[in-house]
Amino acid sequence: MKPQPGSTVDTVRDFWQAHINNEYYTDAERASEEYFDEIEHRRYDTHYHLPALFASLDGQRKRLLEVGCGIGVDSIQLAGRGFAVTAVDLTENALAVAGQFAAHRGASIDFRLGNAERLDFADESFDAVYSFGVLHHTPDIQKSIDEVHRVLRPGGTAYVMLYHRDSLVNLVHRVLRLPYESPVDRTDHCPVVYTFSRRGVRRLFRDFSAVTVRAEYPFTYGFGPLTTKVPMGIRRPLGRAIGWHLMITAVR
Repeated sequence: MKPQPGSTVDTVRDFWQAHINNEYYTDAERASEEYFDEIEHRRYDTHYHLPALFASLDGQRKRLLEVGCGIGVDSIQLAGRGFAVTAVDLTENALAVAGQFAAHRGASIDFRLGNAERLDFADESFDAVYSFGVLHHTPDIQKSIDEVHRVLRPGGTAYVMLYHRDSLVNLVHRVLRLPYESPVDRTDHCPVVYTFSRRGVRRLFRDFSAVTVRAEYPFTYGFGPLTTKVPMGIRRPLGRAIGWHLMITAVR
């Protein structure tokens, strides 16, 4: 997919101001305890690959930047692994909820308004960068990847998820002409949605010294019971073959 004609960072910001990510997991009142509990539980029940990633990370005495934190669900998990987390997002609405979420969980996180294409940090500021499902929504994605590279210290690691072009989810959306990103109706299109092959990812991350890419997550939340009821012994290999998420680890 390519950006809609006339798409800019401002049009992307406007879309996400009106579409707070992860709220499709709950009907509870925004920022209530039930709201936070349901989102947290359902996100990690469906995104089975994220708890394993977080468990593999040792954040003690390391500075981590999350680019596109949304309401801070993953920010809280990363802070819990011992990282000193700075988290930026393009939208004020998401950051307002993120601050409340972190307070509910007792997590200390430096939330800031920020643009992935122009990160307001000095060169080599962070030991790690995390960005899950965000950079494929910014018009100049190469600029955003270059910014991730710039703010990482030498030897630092970026953990990034980008959408997989050669996936079951992408095929269904393209054949049925369905919008992405939890639309309110079939005309509610996100202004920018890029998808990538593994080779395309390697081109994007060409300035990094080492890059690994694997696919995960065969069914999205919109697939209903398939998302969680298919046994993990089937879901995992399906995800590796036709998953919607390309999980990227890139070392500067």
